[in-house]
Amino acid sequence: MNEFKKNNPFIFAASFFYAGFFPYGPGTAGSVAAFLLYIFLLRFLNPFYYIAVCIIIFITGVYVSSKASKISGLEDPPFVVIDEVLGYLAVMSGLLWMHFDFFHILIYSLLGLLLFRIFDISKPLFIGTIDKKIKGGLGIMLDDVAAALFSVIILRIAIVIIAGI
Repeated sequence: MNEFKKNNPFIFAASFFYAGFFPYGPGTAGSVAAFLLYIFLLRFLNPFYYIAVCIIIFITGVYVSSKASKISGLEDPPFVVIDEVLGYLAVMSGLLWMHFDFFHILIYSLLGLLLFRIFDISKPLFIGTIDKKIKGGLGIMLDDVAAALFSVIILRIAIVIIAGI
């Protein structure tokens, strides 16, 4: 992709401030960027506003990933990582109402990152079906939402086993 296309605002947004252009594992780079965003948002947003941010990212993500797909000529460009950002933030929404200290939040958020990457990469069950059947920006975003759903369920089970709550 040439620099002219890289400077496009849709590419900028879809790649989550160019995190998607990390040369090794752009999806993981986008998820790590989401982890950092989560730690920041956690300090400033109550659960209602956090969910509102997730909804805004979803709507924006559908639009900009669709545009980035058209600009690049690729169905699901590897540099589009706004879907990973939303997916990880969706996983972490499962911790919003739990009152852990920062150390435990850090541990569970790293576990959530690991789980999300496993489900996003392997695409088991209906995640792979969504990835193959739903096209465009909606499909790009929805498979990561589905991976987040699996991840949050496993994360919640892990928290029950580890913390007993």
